[in-house]
Amino acid sequence: MAEEKKTDNFMMRCWLQTVENTIGPNGLKSVLNFAHLERYIDNFPPDNDLLEIPVKDARDLFLSLYDLFGKKGSRTLSLRVGREFARVGIEGRSGLVKALLIAARLAPERTKMHLLLNKLVETGNEWFTSTVSGPIIELKEDDDYFYLIHKDRFESDGVTSEEPVCGVYTGMIRYLMRWITGHDHEVKEVECRATGRSADIFRIAKARTRES
Repeated sequence: MAEEKKTDNFMMRCWLQTVENTIGPNGLKSVLNFAHLERYIDNFPPDNDLLEIPVKDARDLFLSLYDLFGKKGSRTLSLRVGREFARVGIEGRSGLVKALLIAARLAPERTKMHLLLNKLVETGNEWFTSTVSGPIIELKEDDDYFYLIHKDRFESDGVTSEEPVCGVYTGMIRYLMRWITGHDHEVKEVECRATGRSADIFRIAKARTRES
């Protein structure tokens, strides 16, 4: 039997707090009941980095959001959840955030983006166990874009869709890019395992959006 994939307590705690902040305590309870995750009702995991939470629990949480809110509604909601998750995560790990801000303080904007994306890759590879060989997440770039390549994102795991489905991760990256630079940058999922691709690939524009 394959070993069950795990994520850490802090990660699941943040997901639960994020969903609660986005749709309210009663909304969270409805989602948890629908997902058969009643054990988390009024019982968030402890705030530590122990890998004790089945990744399947996080997957079921977000699949339930899609089922309850529908395809169109869940797309908008998942982007909101991603942004809120980034905010909650920043607040929950202020020491890590402070070190990143000090390192990026005098750097050019694209260097700031690169530093943050590298940290996202580093922490992402620590926050989950996986059956994938090698790193779960990789960062590549060309002259105009950064590319986050995620080989085991739970949002697309076992999902079939004609369009990319990883709105939570997309919303999270958008928030983080604005947080580190003070400006909006286009973030788009250009490949998704739900559509039959081998990995979820997120393209981050190095140039600011025009409104910024």
